[in-house]
Amino acid sequence: MKSYAMVVVLALLVGCASTGFRFHTLQPGASNPETLASKFKAHLTTVQIPAEVDTEQLVVRDSGNTLIREPADRWAAPLTDEIRAALGDAWRRDYGLDDVQGVDSTGASIPQVGVQVQKLDATMGSHVELVASWRVSLDQGQKMKSWSCQRVFFERASGGIDELVDAQQRVFRSLAGDMAASVIAMINREPHFCPEH
Repeated sequence: MKSYAMVVVLALLVGCASTGFRFHTLQPGASNPETLASKFKAHLTTVQIPAEVDTEQLVVRDSGNTLIREPADRWAAPLTDEIRAALGDAWRRDYGLDDVQGVDSTGASIPQVGVQVQKLDATMGSHVELVASWRVSLDQGQKMKSWSCQRVFFERASGGIDELVDAQQRVFRSLAGDMAASVIAMINREPHFCPEH
């Protein structure tokens, strides 16, 4: 009986080991752990993504109109959570901008930010293209100030899955920078600002 139980345990362990999943994240490893002191606050309210990439598996374009869900390569968290975490991390590290969550995040002095990923196209051995729009709103008491921006981001990715993920990290870091610039401009009561490169 004991030997049978051991066989079952070994079979389960082999089964778990043979799944071979690789988990990826949009948050790059920290080369410099220091972050800017927090000077600004915003509330990232919504992250919307296209239905075709809303899956735990990485979706890549093989060629032409063929999209493939990579069976062994998965996001470490739901893609919307990965994007939210990547944006928040870049805000905090590079711009001193905190994404505040919770009951105090709707204050009149805290901009509300929503982002919509309209296209996330990762082409194997070629590039990553991100098309995204974001809206920044600020309650100024008597009126609501808001503006919207849209940008296209492009990064080369000549290798395989790892290079595609690296390129996706870079496009979302670029998006985070442009969003932060819009948010900080609104906090500083500057005119409508959408970054152009």
